[in-house]
Amino acid sequence: MNSDRVGHLCLLLILCCCGPLLGQDLDSLKVRFKQEKGRDVLERIDTLQAIGVMDTEEASQFLAKIIEDPSEVTSIAESAVRMVALHGHSVGLQAVVEHGFKNMPERSYWVIRECWDRDLSEAESKYIASTGIHWVPALSVSAQSILLDISLRVKNPEIGESALELLGNRRIPPHNQAYIVDLVRIHRIASASKKLGRLFRVNDPKLQRAVLKALQQLEAEDQSRTFHKALKSPHWTVRACAVDIFGDTRDPEVVRALVPLLKDPFLEVQVSVIQALRKIGGRDVVEALIKAVKKSEGRVLDDISDTLLWLTGKDFGPNPISWKAWWEQDGDSAEIKGITREEFEKIRAESADRTTGTYYGLRVISRFVTFIVDISGSMEEPYLVDSFKLPGGRIKRGTDVDDEPGSGRKKREKVAKIEVARRELLRVIDGIPNGTQFNIIAFESTFTLWRPALVEMGDAIRQDAMDHVRGLSPRGMTNVYDTLMSALDDPEVNTIYFLSDGAPTMGKIMDAEGILEQVRIRNAERKVKIHTIGFHLDPAASILMRRLAAENHGSFVER
Repeated sequence: MNSDRVGHLCLLLILCCCGPLLGQDLDSLKVRFKQEKGRDVLERIDTLQAIGVMDTEEASQFLAKIIEDPSEVTSIAESAVRMVALHGHSVGLQAVVEHGFKNMPERSYWVIRECWDRDLSEAESKYIASTGIHWVPALSVSAQSILLDISLRVKNPEIGESALELLGNRRIPPHNQAYIVDLVRIHRIASASKKLGRLFRVNDPKLQRAVLKALQQLEAEDQSRTFHKALKSPHWTVRACAVDIFGDTRDPEVVRALVPLLKDPFLEVQVSVIQALRKIGGRDVVEALIKAVKKSEGRVLDDISDTLLWLTGKDFGPNPISWKAWWEQDGDSAEIKGITREEFEKIRAESADRTTGTYYGLRVISRFVTFIVDISGSMEEPYLVDSFKLPGGRIKRGTDVDDEPGSGRKKREKVAKIEVARRELLRVIDGIPNGTQFNIIAFESTFTLWRPALVEMGDAIRQDAMDHVRGLSPRGMTNVYDTLMSALDDPEVNTIYFLSDGAPTMGKIMDAEGILEQVRIRNAERKVKIHTIGFHLDPAASILMRRLAAENHGSFVER
């Protein structure tokens, strides 16, 4: 819900609660409020709310004085914060920063965070940039975090220089210094590079990642040693961040530094290396990845296979023998120039029928996987599938069966989309090897996890999962955002297969750009591979599903 709508709802609530007082002028209400001090909070709240409705500088100043009063009861101070935040005058934010954090207990800080979780007014931005941010060292650590988070929404360029003055301040702990580094990066303070290089020595992963991203954006060439040092960091998140930055250079000279990290103990780092090598390309990269095919498994092997296809236009999947044989025979003359996404998807589609262990033609070799299936009401709609009659009278059904001459006859039949989804999911669950960690999430207006977290495949688990899938039935609307967030909440999952037949119609966020942005933020470090499968999508839904896959290392299949 956006801040404007929250403001309107709050105003409506106030009007309902304090209607009898709205005819009074501000001076009368101020006198009344002072006279009521010492009474029960419930007796005072109507007067306070009536003042809050008056969106004037004078009303804001009075509310600010309430926040500044150390003798005021907490609940009244919290209400004053809520009221003054709706006004958007700088005096309210000033009162909170310079007095509210000190006067209010820490348990009330969430009110401040919630009230300013919005775009700032021009006056508020100017205050934070010139004065407010300088209060950070004087505040408690939790108050620092809130003020710095608010500062990240300031558009006034002055705040970059103000942040530079705080960079390295010892009264600001490392995880809060990371916010300051982000401000320096966002506002491109080029003179900060040396300070940033020294700050990287602080052994905090959040701060070190922020420093690396800032140095990259500031194009600090004199900090090359810092980037190389980051590749050997004890923190996997820092190593992965450094790998991403090296990949963005697309410099063949860094391949030698990256290849050893294919053996990193953390999968996230290995995945980062593979993606970086794909950006760089070239013969050395292809040769290194072909050697790695034999030694890899699961998600890493899947990514290597995809990257080799991207670079060579050849699809030998995860087969090390085929890759080695092709490289030995044709490697010297092979053209390593890369292919387009359209070419990639076409080759993958052509090889889908020849590949075992697939879900709608997508490889299933990860050992940590979640299947998300849409069971909204529209999944009850009929769907044309190919019914292929084989010799002997057996029937083979699917959505993309080839009509092979002499092997039988193909005809079309109508089946509910949910039935098609059930069949394919049952087939893939039946083929998943024991030991694989997996889960199933069915979603409609809300979502239902089959198990609270990934569970290890075994004979009894397989039967239970198949019984669960057989019981899925269509209902409700389409909640894409909340479902994806729930899948990403599981720290073990590294591959998601997301099947849907429509655009979002429910959830905390329903617009495509908002969903994509939040998934991008949540998945920036984890790099979970999200494959998407669409059933008869309209153009808008098709774009969302395609981008979800493209922006999260996966492939899109449309049926």
